[in-house]
Amino acid sequence: MSIITDQDYQAKYSEYSFRGKRKDEEIILVLRRHWIVLIFHLVPIVFVLIGIVLLDVLASGVIEFFQLNVDPVFMSLIESFLFLIFWLGLFIVWIDYYLDVWIVTTQRVIDVNQSGLFSRQISELEHGKIQDVTSEVKGLIPTFFRFGYVYIQTAGEKARFVFKQVSNPVRVRDIIMQLQKYSILREKRLEGEIMRGKI
Repeated sequence: MSIITDQDYQAKYSEYSFRGKRKDEEIILVLRRHWIVLIFHLVPIVFVLIGIVLLDVLASGVIEFFQLNVDPVFMSLIESFLFLIFWLGLFIVWIDYYLDVWIVTTQRVIDVNQSGLFSRQISELEHGKIQDVTSEVKGLIPTFFRFGYVYIQTAGEKARFVFKQVSNPVRVRDIIMQLQKYSILREKRLEGEIMRGKI
């Protein structure tokens, strides 16, 4: 079954798999936030690293200038603690970026939302329950790098699915709408066959 005309999408994710994948379902898209968003989230972490280095240089200068008697082991302990905070911050930013993922298959949309290290929420939506799909690109940087939001209005428990800062949101919207139309046509065809007594 080939519903999406762009073969690049299907070839790209043909080897990709995830827990709970159905036997007869193909992965169309695996989406994460645009890479530029990761860079913006890393900027504060880089400033923390610069601050640690500056603090080390300034502390050494102050200790030498005032000829203070500070235990080197204590200074090493402080530096190690600050570097631990830096690496932990870096790890949290990466985990939040990498584990926030949206998967679009031939049957459903799966939203995996990672919040921090120990909180994860997974929601899924069958294509037949999609009511409307909207894409939004707002601002200079998102327009230049072609990333934005995709909003999926649903008839299910979760009223709205949001794909945050994904690449090429217009194309993503078109693919999801195409899958939704295909799902509705398939359901109508099945209902027709049931009514005619073929099933």
